[in-house]
Amino acid sequence: MENKTSKYIKYAIGEIVLVVIGILIALSINNWNNQRSEANKMRTYYEKLLNELETKIVYNENLIKGNHNLEQMLRQVLEILNSKNQANSHELAKNLGAIATSWSSEYSFEIFNEFVTQGMLSKVKDENLKQAFTRLNKRLSNSQNMDDFIQDQYSNIIEPYLTKYLNYSKIALPAYKQMLVEGGPEIDYDSLFNSLELWNIVTLKLETTAITIHGLESMQKLLIELKSILSETLDHND
Repeated sequence: MENKTSKYIKYAIGEIVLVVIGILIALSINNWNNQRSEANKMRTYYEKLLNELETKIVYNENLIKGNHNLEQMLRQVLEILNSKNQANSHELAKNLGAIATSWSSEYSFEIFNEFVTQGMLSKVKDENLKQAFTRLNKRLSNSQNMDDFIQDQYSNIIEPYLTKYLNYSKIALPAYKQMLVEGGPEIDYDSLFNSLELWNIVTLKLETTAITIHGLESMQKLLIELKSILSETLDHND
């Protein structure tokens, strides 16, 4: 009886051990499958993010070029106004359209926003990549604040002056002028050359444009850096 009891106990223990081992193996397989699934999901996001970054780098470069052109035109306006030479009224009209141009970045990072919303940022293992993603998220927030400021400046300061003292159809940039009907009252250039209000509006617009360019160039540097880190991460995980 003692031998039989001992055998039963050993058998029971063996069964328990086998069940525990089976459970541990099942958990390990399930954990491995989850890790593999998450790794595949992360890789898919990285590939989509890389494509999005490549598109935004081109988009951002065009924004930088456009704002540099605006900056040059605004400086030209101030130089003409400062000269008080009314013979340059034609050149003044050609460049005044820069104040009526309210360009904002209006970034649309759909994949990145989804990536953050889904809580994937906390699952990024590479610290450099995580920091770059975090900086991009902060930069996008700052960019939105700057976009709001640009729109407010145009709506509250520039547009009221423009509609009161300037004929927009005569100063609009070529890309916009072709959509308008040119005509109407002539602009009183005598008053423009002695307008402190216009001088300050152009100066403020120049300041905003310069700040915008600095922000765009910082964003471009970050986008290129992030693209490089993402590419290396994908190559490393092949």
